[in-house]
Formats: sequence, structure tokens, C-alpha cells
Amino acid sequence: MANLIITIDGPAASGKSTIARMLAERLDASFLDTGAMYRAVTLAAMQARIDMSNERELLDVLNQKKFQFAAKDSKMMASIDGIDVTDGIRTPEVTASAKYIASAPKVREKLVEMQRQFAADEEKIVTEGRDQGTVAFPNACLKFYLTATPAERARRRAIEEGQTTRDQIEQIQREIEERDASDQSRSVGPMKPADDAIVVDTTDLSVEEVVEKILEYAEGRIYRLPKMLWPRFARWLCKVFCRTFFRLHPQGRENIPDYGPLVLICNHQSFLDPVFCGIFVKRPLYYLARDTLFRGLFGKLLVSIQTIPVKRGEADLPAMRTVIGKLKQGNGVCLFPEGTRTSDGKITAFKPGFGLLCRRGNAAVVPVLIDGAFETWPRHKKLFSIGGSIFIQYGKCIPASEVKKMDDRQLAEFLTDTLRKMQNDCRLKQGKEPYSYG
Repeated sequence: MANLIITIDGPAASGKSTIARMLAERLDASFLDTGAMYRAVTLAAMQARIDMSNERELLDVLNQKKFQFAAKDSKMMASIDGIDVTDGIRTPEVTASAKYIASAPKVREKLVEMQRQFAADEEKIVTEGRDQGTVAFPNACLKFYLTATPAERARRRAIEEGQTTRDQIEQIQREIEERDASDQSRSVGPMKPADDAIVVDTTDLSVEEVVEKILEYAEGRIYRLPKMLWPRFARWLCKVFCRTFFRLHPQGRENIPDYGPLVLICNHQSFLDPVFCGIFVKRPLYYLARDTLFRGLFGKLLVSIQTIPVKRGEADLPAMRTVIGKLKQGNGVCLFPEGTRTSDGKITAFKPGFGLLCRRGNAAVVPVLIDGAFETWPRHKKLFSIGGSIFIQYGKCIPASEVKKMDDRQLAEFLTDTLRKMQNDCRLKQGKEPYSYG
């Protein structure tokens, strides 16, 4: 995934494409024109003469045709089955029919996958659309939402299309308002600002003024990029440390979703469990730690690696709100519901409070087993033993829709049983005696 992702969302004719293209040039980044992707699929569907309102037929076109996109000279090049359609997707007929693609949920999901694949091959991207900061790239470094009055957007669109009479402008405005209503009300990827987006009203600003305004924000964040990349560097250092002193056996990393709210539920065997759990997860993770640890230099270190302080022995509502906020932004959170390290290697029954965080944050859940850490560093020892085998197993992902079907107690019991079974299966494969849980 690109190291720097800037998203620019907004309604039709708000200037997204022009501004995103100019911003990409100024930042020496690749420009992801999502509109070109939607238009290319629209053109392919029109050429196939299918029913544009039939989602199954649209999916067939998307799956049967080979679409290729590349950033070249600040322009999105598009081809269908090897034929260049960069100019062909810009006709008024394609523009008018693109709404069918935008309103087809399963087609949009496929296009989001294509957008993420594009980003995976680039170092820096500026992307524009209607759901880039909310759906496609919820973990983007910087998000903008451009807006302008319908009248101003209609005036701009009319100038682009060479339609300057009053009746023509009024008709364009009606079409824009209808498109806004459709984009804002659709069930999948509705057009709205991300919670952490910077909203810029472009009504009274020229294109150059908007670009300069965005650059003021963007460059401030880019200068702070080393701070943003520190968690990744810290994860790399921890991985080097762990591989130096232990024999690591990670399994099931493919079960970790690349995007969206995520809670990792892990058993607790040693001080190093957060490290063992997080070093093989490529996406950003937040951790929780008791507030008494946040003192002096060590406290600053915890904050720098995205650790949230929690008051022990009471319902810490501010901390809960912080966790839910991080989840709603599409982040991952690592939790240890046992509450403390095991005294005998067994997994004690999980405390049920985490269920509320999962449901409020609309998060998927991945159970994570750590085995071998207790033998390597039991709680009665001051230092760990070198050379121990540590098994880190990521279980099957439980979608948010399934999590919501269980109350706090049911979810806690289900995950306790799941991790105990994972633990005993892991121990049997190692030739160890499984634990008895009665």
C-alpha cells in the first residue's frame, strides 16, 4: 500500500478531478481518477448492450472484460481488453449512464478492490471520488471533502460543456441536485465527508486557490510524516528483537482483513504479548494499557506507538469513546479480555465488556492465540528465556454482522471457547499436553 494517501471526495462538479490532478503534480504523487474506473465499466456495459439496471449483467461485464488503469502524465489511462479508451470514456452518454454503476453495490465493491490494488503499486497517491475517505481508504493520511453551492457547480459544468444559456444552466443544476440526492441516499458507499475529513467550500475560490489551501494542510502533514511512520518503524524494530531472541511461528495472517474496523482478541501469557500479536499485522493497530504506565519517557513511548491509557478497575468511559472512535475511522484495536497475564498458561474466561466496543465500532473480530510465551516468560520471572518457540495463530475472521448477533456474554464465551480450542490444537501439534478446561 502507498506510504502516502490523500483522498478528495465531494459531489459532482465540485472540482475534485482537476484539483486532485494538480495536487498530485505538486506532490509528485500518482493520480487515481476513480471516475475513470466507473466510466470504463460503464462504456464496456454500453458496448455489450446490456440492461444497465441489471446488477448481475453489470458484474458479468466487469468479470469478463480485462480493465487496465495507469497513471501517466497526471492523467488516468484506461483500456478495455487492451484497447485504449481514455478519451472514449469522457462522452456525455457515458457520463449520463455512470449512475447505474455507482448504484450497484457489488459492482462498487469490485471497483474498490481495483482502487486498492492501484494504490498497492504506488508510493504516493492522490485519489478523488465520492467514498474514497470513508470506504476505499479509511486509513488515508489526509482526507478532504470539497463542496460548493449547486448553482456554482452548475455554472462550472455548463462552461465545461459549452452550454451557457440560462435554461441550460438551470437544467444542469437540476441534474446535479438529483445526482446529489442519489449519491447521498444510496445504501453502499453514500457520499458524505469522512469523520476526520477537512471540508473545503470552493464556491468563491479559484482552482489555484483551492490547491494552495489544500497544500497548506497537506504539507504540514507531510512534514510530520516521519511521526506518522514511526509505528511502522517501531513494529520493524520489535520484529527484529523478537526474531533475535525467540523462534517465531506465525500462522493464519491471511485471516486479517486489510481494511475496515477490526478488533484482535488475544489471550494473555506474557509482557510481550502485544508485541507478538502486532508485529505480523501490516495495518495500523491501537493498544490499551493501564494509565499508571503513562509516566515519563516510557509513557511518551507508549503514546507514540498508538497506545490508549485505561483506568483499571472501573468503567473508563473516555477511553471507551476513544476506542470506538478509532474503530469507526477504520482502524484496528488489540484487546486482552482476560485482564491480566495467566498464572498457569491456561486461558481464563474473558470479561464481556469488549462486546460493546465491537458492536459500537461496527468491527470484525479476529481471535489471536499466543502459545509458548508463558513458558518463555511466566509472570513470576523477571526476565524472559532466550530461544523459546512462540506460536502466534490468527483465527478465522468473524464479520461485524455476526458479532452484532451476540450479546456481550455470548461473544465473550464464544471467543473464550474458540481460543481454548485453538490453544489445545496448537499444543497437540507441538507434542505438548493440552490444558484441561473441564
